[in-house]
Amino acid sequence: AVVSTQSTGTIKKYADAKFEYLAYCLKIKEMDDEEYTFNSLDDPLPRVEDGNYEYRVVLRCRGQARAHFLQLRSDVRVKLQLLNSKHVQDLTEQLEKWTKVLLQYYEDCLHISKKANVFPIDIDLSTVVDAQ
Repeated sequence: AVVSTQSTGTIKKYADAKFEYLAYCLKIKEMDDEEYTFNSLDDPLPRVEDGNYEYRVVLRCRGQARAHFLQLRSDVRVKLQLLNSKHVQDLTEQLEKWTKVLLQYYEDCLHISKKANVFPIDIDLSTVVDAQ
């Protein structure tokens, strides 16, 4: 199926937004692991002592990236549904054309066979069968 350039652009933007969102998720996971490691060593984490500003910024960015990602996912879903319905419509039209052409072909064949006077076939059996 041929996908329009607009749909391709939307899918590319969706993939980029998904990558960005997952990158923020990974960064938060790394920061959580870092905090857990420092806590298990009873060592204070410098960014936590400074108010954890970096973590809060990354959380906010992740939330914005998630909202953008979900919006683009919805857009892609709608475009794919529209593309699918267009494909079904095109397929239906092609099948209707094919059926009409096939019907015309068989009607032409019937008309030609009715005009042809080939039956009954006259055969001289004495020339066909060996008389013993």
